[in-house]
Amino acid sequence: MPELPEVESVRAYLCEEPESRLGRKIQAVTVHRASVVDGVAEALTQCLTGCRIAAITRHGKYLFFISDGDAICMAMHLRMTGRCLVASQEQPLHQHTRISFLFDDAKRLEFIDPRAFGRVWLVHAASEVTKRLGPDGLTVTQKTFLARMAEKSGVVKALLLDQAFIAGVGNIYADESLFRAGIHPQTKVATLTVEQRKRLYSAVHFVLTDAVRRKGANIDGVFEAGHFPVAVYGRSSLPCPVCHTLIEKIKVAQRGTHFCPVCQPSQLAKPLKTR
Repeated sequence: MPELPEVESVRAYLCEEPESRLGRKIQAVTVHRASVVDGVAEALTQCLTGCRIAAITRHGKYLFFISDGDAICMAMHLRMTGRCLVASQEQPLHQHTRISFLFDDAKRLEFIDPRAFGRVWLVHAASEVTKRLGPDGLTVTQKTFLARMAEKSGVVKALLLDQAFIAGVGNIYADESLFRAGIHPQTKVATLTVEQRKRLYSAVHFVLTDAVRRKGANIDGVFEAGHFPVAVYGRSSLPCPVCHTLIEKIKVAQRGTHFCPVCQPSQLAKPLKTR
């Protein structure tokens, strides 16, 4: 699933030349699959046609397309396999294009989603969505992170996945952050020391920043430009890059979870037998 770094790479792609959509006017909107529109598809096409894009912003895993004067705001969530492509009007549509936006420079923005789980909808303002979310994982301060953590319970992996805690971290970057912090994913939040909490904040910040710089992780071939090197995620039974112990996979918060049993020792684990 695209997480904060992948969504940020989409935002940057749509805001930077040569494919920037900023300042461009939407001349036509075509909904090729109505199920990806949360609401009435006809209302989406009518409201967006004629709008000029003033800003494209992101919070967590959500993208927001804001028109001139903040008159209209379109929210987008990529879900599992969504992505955006800017193509010339003459090029054939991608086979999995669900919505296409024709602009005044004869280029087309395509919302592509093979599994069609992604969603696009109209909101009055981005805050209509973000008010339900925690601070953005890329910009949250250590002070805020620690203060919010002090109010939480449960296991630490589940906390990182909670978008109301911080927005943008999903399964990939939760596993990667916990590995970097040396914390077992099943550790109870209440048992974490101040030093561990600070270490976790630093790990989350480093991992997200590095992944954004590398345009995300190309786990399933959706984000082909991404080249973030995962250390544990998806590497079950492969050697840990630090200690060479085999990576293990368990289920935490109903999600497949990868960790190194040596670099991330469990508080409940029995002492390792000497070889």
